Amino acid sequence: MNKKLLIVGSFPSKKRQIFGGVNRSCQILLNSSITEEFEVIPFDSSQISNPPPNIFIRSLLATLRLFKLLYVIRKIRPQVSLIFCSDGASALEKGVMLLICKSFKIRTLIFPRAGNLMKQTNMSRIFKRIIKNLFNQANVFLCQGPKWEDYARKVLDIKSEKLFIIENWTATPELLRIGRERTISEKQEKIKLLYVGWLEKEKGVMELVNAINLLVEKRYDIHLRLIGDGNLRNKINKFISKNNLSNNITIQGWTKTKNLQDYYLKSDIFILPSWQEGMPNALIEAISSGLPSVTTSVGVISNYLKNNKSTILVEPNNTINLEKSIEKLINDVNLRQIISKNGILIAEKYFYAEKSINKLTAIIKKVIQNN
Repeated sequence: MNKKLLIVGSFPSKKRQIFGGVNRSCQILLNSSITEEFEVIPFDSSQISNPPPNIFIRSLLATLRLFKLLYVIRKIRPQVSLIFCSDGASALEKGVMLLICKSFKIRTLIFPRAGNLMKQTNMSRIFKRIIKNLFNQANVFLCQGPKWEDYARKVLDIKSEKLFIIENWTATPELLRIGRERTISEKQEKIKLLYVGWLEKEKGVMELVNAINLLVEKRYDIHLRLIGDGNLRNKINKFISKNNLSNNITIQGWTKTKNLQDYYLKSDIFILPSWQEGMPNALIEAISSGLPSVTTSVGVISNYLKNNKSTILVEPNNTINLEKSIEKLINDVNLRQIISKNGILIAEKYFYAEKSINKLTAIIKKVIQNN
């Protein structure tokens, strides 16, 4: 009989539409070979809304989830637990879950996915001390890349033997096929730009729409499609109206995976100007599909993508730098071809779904064996 694997992540009911990197990763996991190796028990810990509810509601929901976790553990008795976590309150809640699992002698793997967690622990000694104590309870700390590994070892004092690098597994065969079949030529009319993510300040979307406005003023024939939603949607709509950009910027909202693949296929350049990230799934999906990209050198992005070779790296929160970089890609078809080709190679090497999931499976088996 297969060992029981509890996965704490984003598994919303069909009535709730949840989007984001962890949700996509969890979807892929449930449809992967890991289900052949383990009896997977999904445990949903996603927020009920974006923006999140007030602190009282969040605390109440977190408390209910902890009691639900206790019930699931007592009923199902998993041997091992994989716990995804974000930053802030999510990291604290998942840390408590580590303690609960440990009290039942369940082996645990913690997988932080929000680059902002590094910033938070550096800004607050108290928060750092709490996260350090909680995360050291895990048997394994999974890292999205070398910068996460360095952070876990030097900031959280987690022993090297507990650290394993697992790259995000969102380079699917479907996206890689799009990438291999992509052709980039000089004969193009309107250049189609694509952004995928939350419409929030920290994602750099205001710098992006301002950069588009500057390029339109220079008479570039471009169109930016924003896939996603968030607190800045109304502000962006007002910006579009004020600057007469209705033919140049469209807010699409969130869309299903199949439709998103179609947008990757039909776009020319992908842009992700976030202020902080781990290793964003949307960026991996874009380079897998052969989209030349402009992104910021935050999180572990620069561990994998190199400037002017597999992407164009820009400073976060810098509209002019972003505008110049987009302009550079628009005008240099040869550079777009180089970045597209190298991006696909990087996606195949590091982020191919089954490759990363097979690596994860081997680590989980090792954790169980060491019990």
